[in-house]
Amino acid sequence: MPKIGMEKVRKEAVIGATMRCLCKGGFTGLSVKAIAAEAGLSTGIIYHYFRNKEDLLLNVIREAFAQSHQNVMQVVEPLTSQRDKLFKHIESIHSVVLDNPDFYTVLLNFLGQTSNNPEVKKIMTKFLSNLTSYVRRYLEEGVARKEFAPDKTKDLDVMIIALGMGLGIMCTLAPETFDHKQLGESFKSFAEKYVE
Repeated sequence: MPKIGMEKVRKEAVIGATMRCLCKGGFTGLSVKAIAAEAGLSTGIIYHYFRNKEDLLLNVIREAFAQSHQNVMQVVEPLTSQRDKLFKHIESIHSVVLDNPDFYTVLLNFLGQTSNNPEVKKIMTKFLSNLTSYVRRYLEEGVARKEFAPDKTKDLDVMIIALGMGLGIMCTLAPETFDHKQLGESFKSFAEKYVE
């Protein structure tokens, strides 16, 4: 029987252990038994908090996205200029590789599941939609405040997210091949051409 008041702590421990297992071995061979061993808990505890392995995995991806989103919003939302928000958001997207190195490994594991799992696809689609909607909001408000030219910002929200995630994936998969800092500067320069 689980201890009273331990639900949040144990759920976090299981989600963290699942992320570590995914980073070590991906979905191949991922088992609740391995997750339990990584978390230092019994499989019964895991099944007490999560209906099944799929429920656990869906909670893992939601948590990974929530953490990433929260980190970005903490640095972006206090700013008043839409231009400052846009470029701080770009910096935050690019810094995920350094600040949360497991994020892209977990993301890549889940991207591979979207063709087989409608629930994972739904979560991934919502995540991408949310990312672009924040950038779109900065751009639209920037246009309304005359910070950005309207004719240059069409589809820029999608381009920024696609470029940011693509760079993140490249720097995660082959960190020795790409100069992360230089790519961050090039990323900002790319966006500046559209909003100057």
